Parts: sequence; C-alpha cells; structure tokens
Amino acid sequence: MTAQSTGLVTARIQGWLTPAPGGLVSALPRAWRVAAAGLIAGAGLALAAQFAVYVDYAAALFRFPYDYDQGEGFELYDTVLHAQGEWPYRDSQVFPYYTSIYPPLFHLLTVPLVWAFGPQLWTGRLVSFTASLVGAAALAWGVRRTGAPRWISVFSGLAWLASNYTFHIGPLFRQHLTMVVFEILAVVALAELARDPLRPWRTQRAFWLGGALLLAAGFTKQLALATVLGALAFLFLRGPRRAVFTGLGLALIAGALYGLIDLATDGQWTVSIIRANLNAFDLAQAVSFYKQWLGLHLLLAGVALARLVYETYPGRLSIYAVWFAAALINGLLSGKFGAGESYFVTATAAACALSGVALGRLWAAAPRWAGAGRSGALALAVLAPLLYLAQVRLTLHLPTTGPVYGPVARLLGVANESGYYDSQGYTQLGPHPTAADIAAGDQIAALARAADGPVFSEEAGFMFRAGKPVVTNPFPQLVMYQAGLFDPTDEIAMIARQGFGLVILRAQFYPPPVLQALGAHYQPLTEIRMNGFLYRLLEPRPAAGGPP
Repeated sequence: MTAQSTGLVTARIQGWLTPAPGGLVSALPRAWRVAAAGLIAGAGLALAAQFAVYVDYAAALFRFPYDYDQGEGFELYDTVLHAQGEWPYRDSQVFPYYTSIYPPLFHLLTVPLVWAFGPQLWTGRLVSFTASLVGAAALAWGVRRTGAPRWISVFSGLAWLASNYTFHIGPLFRQHLTMVVFEILAVVALAELARDPLRPWRTQRAFWLGGALLLAAGFTKQLALATVLGALAFLFLRGPRRAVFTGLGLALIAGALYGLIDLATDGQWTVSIIRANLNAFDLAQAVSFYKQWLGLHLLLAGVALARLVYETYPGRLSIYAVWFAAALINGLLSGKFGAGESYFVTATAAACALSGVALGRLWAAAPRWAGAGRSGALALAVLAPLLYLAQVRLTLHLPTTGPVYGPVARLLGVANESGYYDSQGYTQLGPHPTAADIAAGDQIAALARAADGPVFSEEAGFMFRAGKPVVTNPFPQLVMYQAGLFDPTDEIAMIARQGFGLVILRAQFYPPPVLQALGAHYQPLTEIRMNGFLYRLLEPRPAAGGPP
C-alpha cells in the first residue's frame, strides 16, 4: 500500500470516528489517535463477531421445527386462529381448554407468513428476529441524532443485540422482543420533539408517530405500560397540559380497542389479558434478576445511571433518561410468577441508548477541554472504546465446538464440554438445536400422529407436525387456576375417561389436580430427550380387570 493510499484510509477512518471536523480524534496527538482508532476497531470487531453469532443462532432456530422455548407453539396457534378470523381469547374451561394471555398485534404481523407458508414456527421467529434488527438500527439512529459520532451510535445498537437477554429471545416465536422494538421506535420518535421545542406538538409527525407506536407496543404485550408512562412523564415535563391531553387521547383509543375486543370475545379478553396476568409476586426473585442484569450489563448500566443523575441535577431530563428510569423500575415485575430475564430487555435497550448519549456528549465536548481537562480527553479517547470492548466480554456467549467456534473458544479461554458458553451461566436458550434434537422431535411427533384421538401436549409444536388439534395451554391454565379463574372439572373428567390418546409432558406446568388426574389414569410410555429436556410420554392405563 502506498503512502498516499494509506493516508486516504486513515482520513476515512478519522472521518467515521468524528462527528464533525475538529472532533476529538483529530485533536489528539498522533500516538493517541492510533491507539483510539485501534481500540475502536477492536471493539467494533468484537461486536460484529457477537452479531455474527446471533445471526448463526437465528438461522439454526429457523431450521428447527419444534418448540425451542416452551410456549412458542401456542404463539403459533394464536397466529393460526387469527389467520382463520378467530380470536384466541376463549373460555378455557371447555374443550379444547385453550386461551391466550397475550395481545394480538405480534400474531397479526405474522399472519401473512402463515397464510403464505402454513403454520411454521420459523414464521414468527423471522418476524421477531427482523424486529430485533430494526430495533438495533433505531437505537443507533436515535443516539446519532443526539450528536454522537457514528461509531458510538452503531455500537449502541450492536451492544443491545450482544446482550445475553436480547440474544436469547430475539429469534423466538414470542411477542416480547417485538414489543420492545415498538418501545424503542416510540421513544426515538418522541425524542425528535426536543429538536424543535417551540413548534406545536400537534404539527409534528414525530408526536403522532410516537403515540401510534406506544399503542402498538401496548397491544403487543402488556409490559409496555412502563414505557407508555415514561413517555407521558417526559411529555409532562415539557408541557403538562398537552401531556394530559395526550394521555387522555391514548387512553380513549386504547380503551375503545380494548372494549371492542372484549365485546367480540364475550368478556374472555379481560379474563385472559388482565385477570390472568395478576400473578403471585416474589421479591427475592426480582432481586436476583436485578443482580444478574447489573452483573451482565455493569458498564452500560453504570454510564446510563451516571447520565441519569447528571440530567436530574445539572442537566435537563431527556426522554432517554426518563425511559431508562421507567424501564429500570419496571424490572420489579420480574418477581411475578412465570417472569424471567426478558423483563429486562427494555431496560437494556434504554441503557444502551442513554449510555450512548452520555459518551457521545463527552466525545463532542472533549476537544474543547483545556488545561487539566486535556488529560481527561486523552483518557476518554481510550476508555470509551474500552468500555464497549469490556462490555462484550461481560455478555460473551458462543458455541465452543466446530472448525470456527472451537479455535475462537479456546483462544478466549471459554472452551467447555457442553459445546456452548454463556457468561450468564446455565440457560436453556442459546445453544444450537442439533440433528439429534430434530430426530427426537420427529419421534415424539410420530407417536402423537399414531395416537387415537386428541393428544394432551404441553407443547403445541408437536401437534402441528402430527396433524393433531391443539389442546390446552398449560401456563395460562396454571396461573388462572391459581387466581381462581379456571375450574378444571371438565378437563379432569375427560382425562378420567381417557379421552386423550397420548400425554406429552415436559415442565408439568398444569394445575395440581390436572397432574394428579393424569397420574391416576395414564401410565409411562417412554421418555425422550430433546434440547436437553426430558419429555415424558404417557399412555392410557389399562381398564381395571382388563388385559395388561
């Protein structure tokens, strides 16, 4: 490479690293410029590598035809019902003992793919995965709009995808990730209002778009309420009267939609969406999730918290700061029975955004620092990219075998016999399904296909492959039973007369009386391991006095 071409490459790199001429990198001594560029390139490579692992993981799940996360098949069944013009919010106390406890928007987004390709699990997985890419791009764009350099903006989006939590649920047939993306898009849209604060809100497209996206988030999953309240709190700080009218408008629209669906489902919408989600709360469980989230996202969360404190006192609260606070508080709901790490995906997105804003502001201001501040500017040029590099190490996850992953895992010192490393520790999500897992699923589906009559299955994916109707939805049954909303009498009666040709259990998330009835009237047939879980298959017990 000639000296002239080397100079052109260096100039392009510096142009990408700085938001404008005279930025921090160009103000550094040559040795510091080289060090900063090298660290930024290293952090970018690490984030790009984690993104490649994410894409590979998603591709593996697209090829897997059974439930990878328990409940995916029931999400698919919700989508199929919508595709047929039916509601999934039903009286679960009559056959097929089914209802859904999630709003419909994610499933409606997936309906066109089901129309085109049939009931396939990859359809919703593709929608969720694509949504995650949109969310990462929106985070990057939002941070860039605050004046941050391109590299910090891009790293903010990639850091969210690199989070263990986003990685785990991003390619699943679950509605949670799509809800988070609608939240991100809403916040990024409403952030545009601060760019022209004197212009009336009602004349700005960002205001109307942000409101519509908040509604979309809420009708994707109920957990979006925290972001809705956070956005309204931000609007209240900027204009109380207008914010009150905005909140009333959103409530009227949401209320009208809610009422129409409740009317169309004879009240089952309220039972399934609201009352069935009022689960028991365990503070210790919530505290354990907070500790885990902070341990994995310590650096991003730390910078975001520092920026929140700064904006609360010397600065002015931005929508990203209010959103981060609301999402962090909303993490308390992770203490609900049945909740999990996914309840912190929004907080992770908010932390990535607010930390990106904080670093971007410092990066833009650093060239103006004089005297003692010069050493701070030099330190920032090194520490900012190091933060992202260290954050990647905190959330590291990858397969550890094979011609590509094996050498990388050994180089990073994370090789192990399980074939998968996750800094979070053991998790049921993350490892690639294997050919043996597919074969095991095929074996279970074949037994279901051969069974007489309907199959009582804890996972619906097998039913689609076996051509059997979907019966029951175990987790909603359990939480509704705990809340006194589900009477299993009719279901137990059908079990007692052995109305199911086969029973397939995994986690046994059914009401205790239902499990007792299954034990009394069905006996073990076989056990099959898939994705690390043991599936117990039961067949009807012989009639008393009959042949064995």
